Amino acid sequence: MRMLNGLPVSRGFVSGPVFLFRSTGSEQIPEYRIEPQDVSRENARLTDAFTLTKTQINSLANELKKRISGDEASIFDGHLMMLDDASFVGSCADKIKKELFNAEMAVNAVAEHYFSIFAAMDDVYLKERAKDVSDISKRIIQNLLGRGEVAISRLDRPSIIVADELSPSETITLPRNMILGFATDRGSATSHASLLARALGIPAVAGLGTISEVVKTGDLLLLDGTRGKVVLNPDGEEFAAFDKMVERSESIRVTLEQDRLTKGATSDGHMVPFLANIDHSTPMTDLYAVGAEGVGLYRTEYLWMAYEREPTEEEQTHAYTAAVRAMPEGFPVTIRVLDLGGDKITGNAAAHKEANPFLGNRSIRYLLRNRDVFRRQLRAILRASAHGSVQIMYPMIAAVEELQAANIELLSCMSDLKQEGIPFDENMRRGVMIEIPAAAIIADTLANEADFFSIGTNDLIQYSLAVDRLNETVARLYQPTHPGVLHLINIAIQAAHHHGQKVAVCGETAADPFLAVLLIGMGVDELSMSPNLIPLVKKVVRQVKLDDTKLLADEVRHMAGLSAEKIYTHCRNFVLKFMPDLMYMQ
Repeated sequence: MRMLNGLPVSRGFVSGPVFLFRSTGSEQIPEYRIEPQDVSRENARLTDAFTLTKTQINSLANELKKRISGDEASIFDGHLMMLDDASFVGSCADKIKKELFNAEMAVNAVAEHYFSIFAAMDDVYLKERAKDVSDISKRIIQNLLGRGEVAISRLDRPSIIVADELSPSETITLPRNMILGFATDRGSATSHASLLARALGIPAVAGLGTISEVVKTGDLLLLDGTRGKVVLNPDGEEFAAFDKMVERSESIRVTLEQDRLTKGATSDGHMVPFLANIDHSTPMTDLYAVGAEGVGLYRTEYLWMAYEREPTEEEQTHAYTAAVRAMPEGFPVTIRVLDLGGDKITGNAAAHKEANPFLGNRSIRYLLRNRDVFRRQLRAILRASAHGSVQIMYPMIAAVEELQAANIELLSCMSDLKQEGIPFDENMRRGVMIEIPAAAIIADTLANEADFFSIGTNDLIQYSLAVDRLNETVARLYQPTHPGVLHLINIAIQAAHHHGQKVAVCGETAADPFLAVLLIGMGVDELSMSPNLIPLVKKVVRQVKLDDTKLLADEVRHMAGLSAEKIYTHCRNFVLKFMPDLMYMQ
């Protein structure tokens, strides 16, 4: 028996045989010089390989969107953009023509160049593109070599997949009915493969170091994705204890199904609406199934990525209206204006390259520099507001002048629509995302110009702590319970309440059941998260009284001198007193 500890990246307990997965892209790549007369032949091979790869990725993307919605469903958008990137394709062709590289050698050389560029970037979105480059290039080279994914064909029974690391395409290509769980040497909680595992409900542990070197196919493995542990070839006692945890976990899952349609509230009746984070591709019927009480974050940028250009006003209006009409009367749909910018914009909206786009011309900054793009989106949102309860939300606000400028554009669009006789909600509420430390600090001023706040904890934590959560070398420093972060959240909450406004949290912190209880105690009025996470967090909140949540918040305020890890542990232990079974929940 051997026990290994790693990172819990997707909750759940599972046991089964190991399937040791070796990436088909790990073999030696043939590299040689060709003769000048063979250039056209190699270019033809290259074109065919790109075409086949694009077909395969489109197929994977469509398959993924059948299974899940939200951010994770758009993971392959970056792959497809890269395959259509003229500079990427052209650089490969130039290697063949000018340096007489064979096609495999050309793709590998260009991919290594792009990988190094993206990997060195500070922007989270762009840094993740480095892994996309690696994933795409491996697939192109395999298609050049005429090799299928032979490793998958040997997976003939449900197994726990053990690998050095899994790419997004490898993760989704593996047959779902044969996957019990994932255990990898490398990876983080925020890698694309981990995001997919959570979205698909597959227990997973990453960062195990050397598990792919110490196991062999057929070994028995116990995997605890909740606490980040695996046990290799367990003894009888360990196996029996694990079986009890699995049984308890399944029993609790059944109760979650039974309670999912209840209203979000504490045990003593304090209402806490549970909202969903969605995009245009999210099946709205899924929201009813999990008991969502509205949309707390509609990510409009994924519409841009789907079209690979700026959608027209009519296209945007159609998409936003479809979401609004799908919600029951009175259920809000909070639409965030475009949260992309700089080199994140596709097609004709692409801006100039920036040294550090993460701190550059993105989100509201981009929109205020491109007023025509902004006005088309504002008009579309306003037109959708005629069909239900719509709220608009501005991201990346750092100064009150930005908020004032955005509201001026909104009022101007309202005036135009009124003159054109186009209906809209003249009282549509305007919100600000608190995701930059400066916004939290001046929250009292911002509240004079807005109707509500929504705290985007993902960016707030990153900007406050200068930590890229997708960078494995510093991911451990990404700490939602850092005293500085909690202090900023508290400032924003107090400012909102001082002005009689509500405040929501739409970042991943809201989906952590231990932290959700803390946030409610701090005064958060609404929680918004990925739809599939709502039942679990709602169940936990319904076990505690409002006074209990306030007690936890008060205790945490007095822990400002302690580490983020100790504060999180305190929150965990506090909540487990009310619901000890939470440790078994998937």
